[in-house]
Amino acid sequence: MSDERSFAEQAARTRAAWHRYQAVRASTEAGVIRLSAAAQRFMVVLQEGTDQEIAEHPDLAEINVMLDGYYEDPKAQ
Repeated sequence: MSDERSFAEQAARTRAAWHRYQAVRASTEAGVIRLSAAAQRFMVVLQEGTDQEIAEHPDLAEINVMLDGYYEDPKAQ
């Protein structure tokens, strides 16, 4: 009887540990999703700021066009 009880206790502890693991995993996934959304918003704001800065400085826009032409893939022509 003692062996059955200790086996049942160990099985219950194993299930509890598995549920704790799943809870931590779900919490981590939620954090990654939240971080991903924040990173995407940050990149949009960063790109908008860069676009605005280039538009306000014609010399930067001209350099950007020259660099695009210089680094253009010759096979694409």
